[in-house]
Amino acid sequence: MKRSSGGGASAIGALAATWAFPATAQTVTGGHSASAGFLLLMTERFEFTVAQIPALGTHLLALPQTIGGRTALLLVGIVVAGLIAEFIARLILSRARVHAFDRLASKTPLRAFFRALLLDALALVALAVAGRLVLGQLGPSDSLGSRLGQMVLHALVYWRAFNLVFRAFLRPHLAEGRIAPVDDATARRLLVALDLVILLPLLGSLAARALDGTGANREMTSAAIILYVPLVSVLLLAIVWRWRFDMAAWLTAMVPPTGFTRQLKLDAARNWWMGGLFFYALLGLASVYAALTESGTAARGMTTIESALIALLLFETLMHRITRHIVSELPMAGDVVADCVRLLVRLYVAILIAEALMVRVLAAATAEEWVAHDRGAKMAAITAVAIYAGWRFLKYRMDSYIASNPLPSADVSGDSEEEVQVAASRLRTLMPLLRVVAGAAIAVIGGLLVLAELGVNITPLIAGASVLGLAISFGSQSLVRDIVSGVFFLAEDSFRIGEYIDCSKVKGTVEGFSVRSLKLRHQNGQLNIVPFGQIAHITNFSRDWTVVKFNIAFANGTDVELLRKTVKKIGLQLMEEPQFKPILLQPLKMQGVVDIKDNSLIVRFKFMARPKNPTMVQRMAIRRMYEQFPALGIQFATGNNYLFPIPATPAVPPLAEEKTVASPVMPPKAAE
Repeated sequence: MKRSSGGGASAIGALAATWAFPATAQTVTGGHSASAGFLLLMTERFEFTVAQIPALGTHLLALPQTIGGRTALLLVGIVVAGLIAEFIARLILSRARVHAFDRLASKTPLRAFFRALLLDALALVALAVAGRLVLGQLGPSDSLGSRLGQMVLHALVYWRAFNLVFRAFLRPHLAEGRIAPVDDATARRLLVALDLVILLPLLGSLAARALDGTGANREMTSAAIILYVPLVSVLLLAIVWRWRFDMAAWLTAMVPPTGFTRQLKLDAARNWWMGGLFFYALLGLASVYAALTESGTAARGMTTIESALIALLLFETLMHRITRHIVSELPMAGDVVADCVRLLVRLYVAILIAEALMVRVLAAATAEEWVAHDRGAKMAAITAVAIYAGWRFLKYRMDSYIASNPLPSADVSGDSEEEVQVAASRLRTLMPLLRVVAGAAIAVIGGLLVLAELGVNITPLIAGASVLGLAISFGSQSLVRDIVSGVFFLAEDSFRIGEYIDCSKVKGTVEGFSVRSLKLRHQNGQLNIVPFGQIAHITNFSRDWTVVKFNIAFANGTDVELLRKTVKKIGLQLMEEPQFKPILLQPLKMQGVVDIKDNSLIVRFKFMARPKNPTMVQRMAIRRMYEQFPALGIQFATGNNYLFPIPATPAVPPLAEEKTVASPVMPPKAAE
């Protein structure tokens, strides 16, 4: 073969192929001077293929006589009849489609989507039937016209099937049935773009198969591919560039509103066109390479990757449409199931793309060699999905429990007389820490299992983690002491969130804790962070019960027995009131005169209550005394500058002696 003047162009094409497919170059040249040898080989093949262009022109000029005018018209008729039949069917079924959306979209949108998709499929059936009727006029199935007609009909059905799916998701003229999160104008433009993305490579493939069917040899077909593939590639790159913002609007609308990876996902969605330009440029190189080597493996691999990515886009859009109604801050059970299904599909698509890339595009492994890797990858994917599903459902139950059991307010002193929430349960106190520990354990163990399924030796990882843990334990003894002390404090249920405790140096309400420290909120508002290792002891003021004692001064001459009976009656009344019944364990009672000072008697009172807000009971008891004592002649002690007012109320006869009411059994500590 002679060198031609196109050697420079051929060298550039061969060099690009060498860069894109180094594994194949290594195979062709045996590994020694791979780039130079492969470049020379591609140059010779390119020159030989370009030399077939005159023969290709002669073959194309002879096609009208080979095919015939009638056959050419019938081939065009297949396309025209099919498109007309599809249009008429869509027009007839449009009313039923709109009715289905109006009736079902608000209640069962998924059912409405599939019903409309079924109606569109009937239009595709009408296209296939009309095309088949015209195809029957081309003669026997083994004739040239019939073979070309079958190619045209198959390509037409393939294109319109993709159009059916894209139209079902975009619905340019029916916003109620649209799955893609875009507006009407964007939907119309995206439908055109996606149609062209499918149609242009399909026309190139149809041209190559038609040339082969009309008697052109492989060299002429390769020459034709080299001529039109650059044009198709340029058009595909132009489509990506022209509609980059419309597709970005589709992708960014599906990014979740929360999550630490939200910004990363938004950046990837807005800059998707960079990957699109690279992909279609690589697809063009793969097609040229396939034409030169007469092997379409790389091109078919790139087509498989493209189909997998489009299918993944449509699936993600459908899942977003199903779950976008969830507005709760906490994930619902359906949202958890949807995330697990998403992960399963994503991993399957990743395995499919990896196989196409390694076996077909890069030729880094044969199909037989890839079987073991494929099996390991699928087992790892199943393991990952199972671990993720277990973690999500466990986290879902934990989050639901936390949401249904809110934490109490840090202000347990109860400045108001309203009901104050009790301290959190032990499980609610430990739940955030349990969630972190469970998540870390599942992530580590699950990651090791997945790596083991992928064929990675995890023994060095486990050994390295052990050595690292030992080094950390020696270098951070105070940290280890804090963690171990915290584990024992939590295991012994020494405190709970919302309880008031004394930790030697500081006091306050437990507001939260981590694996190494405790957060205490002082009643004045200060927040104290106390490491567990520095806590010598804990005094818990919020457990079980508390005895409240207080003194009141009365005037000399007060009837002590009348005072005792009146206080007893007030205590029994408080015990029966719904507001105080859950709090009081023993009623208010008078203990007796504890001191005599100047012109007053110091009398002590006490009651037993639950430690959630005993001062509220004390304030109410003093209020009742203040309201009832003056009317009974019981006067409080007065100072030089202050005198308790005595309301002008009619005298009330002394209280009759009441039967003694048995009070609840007092624990030994409360008895005095």
